[in-house]
Amino acid sequence: MKKRYIVFILIITALFSFKLLKISKTKKDFIYVVPKIKNFEVLERNIGKYTLSPIDKNILDEKIEQRNFLNGSLFYNVPNGEYILKGQYKNDSDEYTFKKEKNWEKIYLNLEGIKFSKIQEIFLNFLTACLIGFNIFIYINSRERIPKKNTLRIIFFLLIGKMLFSLRIGFQSEYLILVEFITTRILLFMLIFYLLDNILSKRFKKFRIFIWGCLGIVYFYNIVTILILYSPQLYVYLLEESPKFLDGIRLARRIIDLTRIIFIIAIFQFFVQRVKVRKKISFSWIAIGITYFILEFFRELFPKERNLYYFIELMEICYIYWYLVFYIFKIYTENVMRAIRYSIGATLSYISLFYFKTLTEPAMIISTIIILDFYTNIIENIMKYKNEAVDKIYNRLCLVRDVKVFEKILQKEVIKNVSLVDVKAKILFDPEEYKEYIDQKEDGSTVISKENLKLKDYDYAYRVSFNENKYIALIFVKEGDMPLTIEEQNFLIDLSDKISSIVSKVRLDSLYEELI
Repeated sequence: MKKRYIVFILIITALFSFKLLKISKTKKDFIYVVPKIKNFEVLERNIGKYTLSPIDKNILDEKIEQRNFLNGSLFYNVPNGEYILKGQYKNDSDEYTFKKEKNWEKIYLNLEGIKFSKIQEIFLNFLTACLIGFNIFIYINSRERIPKKNTLRIIFFLLIGKMLFSLRIGFQSEYLILVEFITTRILLFMLIFYLLDNILSKRFKKFRIFIWGCLGIVYFYNIVTILILYSPQLYVYLLEESPKFLDGIRLARRIIDLTRIIFIIAIFQFFVQRVKVRKKISFSWIAIGITYFILEFFRELFPKERNLYYFIELMEICYIYWYLVFYIFKIYTENVMRAIRYSIGATLSYISLFYFKTLTEPAMIISTIIILDFYTNIIENIMKYKNEAVDKIYNRLCLVRDVKVFEKILQKEVIKNVSLVDVKAKILFDPEEYKEYIDQKEDGSTVISKENLKLKDYDYAYRVSFNENKYIALIFVKEGDMPLTIEEQNFLIDLSDKISSIVSKVRLDSLYEELI
């Protein structure tokens, strides 16, 4: 059914696009000026100042009109003739003398805004390669936990593609801008769809309708934007024939954006699950929330720092993606966390060099170290689970000797402390008995994914091991309408590790009684 909807939407989009492009082909007498400014959001306005002056005295420049267009400028009502085009951005300026003979012209000015030496560009590309390498390292260490047909695998390659666009290369064409824009939008749409399918409960129907409505608006103005990127004639047509329609698209984009929708979903989800958050780590979640708020509203908080927008969006998308991977598939290892730490360092180094043009600033280096240390402690605080309930369950189970009673008490205690639909605890006696419940032996992780479970009524299983015996018990869990919080996931992991010695004792006692 979803495929039918997608095909229908694509057909309607193609017909709508073809019609718009066709009716705008008649527009002429304009010049589109594009600066060679790298790593800017293609719709960012008011970047640089441009003037167009006719050399031919018979051309009246009073009739020439100017509008900001994407990250450049557009002059229309420009008849054929000779002109001087001047542009200025920050401390950089350029001018170009040309003769307009076609219906419309696209002219590139050599304005970069921030220029780097060869050594600086090499180092910037090195940092980008490190960032890409760290993300690939995390993915390689996590891909066994991600099902082969899972959407997050596709999203990862789109994420790497967006990172590749951040490389400082010697050329930038309108086709690269268009491909980058489309890649980013597909990446964000897929992240939102994944959030709706796997994080947001389906019982919040009104909120889901609101999100789908916002997505429809964003999809519409993004299609128009892509068409404008492909054909500036459409922009001239909208300026002259439908200026209110164009203003409406601009207003919608300022208010609603894809990253803003992800932010709204995250805030709503946190509000729904706020009662499950332990008070001891509430400060950590508040710190993460403030950081996310700053990243999302960076444009409004720091409107003059345009040259950081691209990297802020890249950081935001990157961290949202890995949060989903860790949250959905319960992947927390020291190697992965170390790679994340270094990736944050590479990103901050990139931004500091891009903005300050040097990494020797003592204040920036000290600030980077403090930030990295601070957020390392916060992440570790959230990931580690220490709760008195685990010790109480452990103490109670110490008094139990019967296997069946042990399993029932364990199931009851898990249900009491974690929001689950069903729990099944099974103590295993034979070394190969786990094969009755698991399709294949996993890589030693405590959490066993649904794809490897033979009991398909459950979502996950938690493995209990003791010394060399990797499978002495299994705890099968079935999630409810709301997915487990990180604290609940870590509760089950900690409990599985804590009770391993008791399970081993109960097994041995039971085997000894059978021999007698």
